[in-house]
Amino acid sequence: MTVSDGAVLAASAALDSVESVAAMFQPVVELSTGAVVGYEALARWPSPSLAVPETVFALARERGMVGRVDVACRAAALRAAREHAYSRRVRFFLNIEPGCFVDERDVDIHLDAIGDDLDVVLEITERDLDRNVPMLMALVRGARARGMSVAMDDVGATPATLGLLASVRPDIVKLDASIVRSPYRSRAAMRQVRDYLHTSDATLLAEGIETRRHLRRAMALGATLGQGWLFGRPMPLPNPPI
Repeated sequence: MTVSDGAVLAASAALDSVESVAAMFQPVVELSTGAVVGYEALARWPSPSLAVPETVFALARERGMVGRVDVACRAAALRAAREHAYSRRVRFFLNIEPGCFVDERDVDIHLDAIGDDLDVVLEITERDLDRNVPMLMALVRGARARGMSVAMDDVGATPATLGLLASVRPDIVKLDASIVRSPYRSRAAMRQVRDYLHTSDATLLAEGIETRRHLRRAMALGATLGQGWLFGRPMPLPNPPI
């Protein structure tokens, strides 16, 4: 059995028990101080599945299950935050798949299920970002109407993430890790990002910071927030500070 076969089998097992998904949380920090200001919720399926989330979502897309997986992942994250009584103490970055909606009523159902007791940043993934732009914009409007901030994930990873900056107008731009690690190869992408930042009050967040060198690069690019293994790997949500 090849690695690829094993990954597909693990993803299939995860989809067979999609509600068993657990949320792990990676800290988002203020780069100038290292203070934790939020957590990104990341989906993990228990062993022996060992399913890779990217493979799970790819297979879910083939099976028409993206919406179900998307809801299960957010529900697990929200449940953990409420069990730890976080309330609005920190920001929770919750991923949402823009390609999973049927119509605007479906968008409303997804957003209403999040509730209003947490400080939520709705993080729009790069997958299927430009597949249905009107539905994407309905998602953005709906999130803001409910008091949520909007982030765009992996900006610079694909042309769509850059091309839609001006339309989505995210409050937080999450730079793809490839830009932090190879800034000189990403000058064109950074020009587009800076053009957007100059016309907005958006915050720049750098992903994939694993070393002090990555940290210096991220700050040189203008990022004020960051996440990556330097600050902590995905983990169960800690208890809130007293």
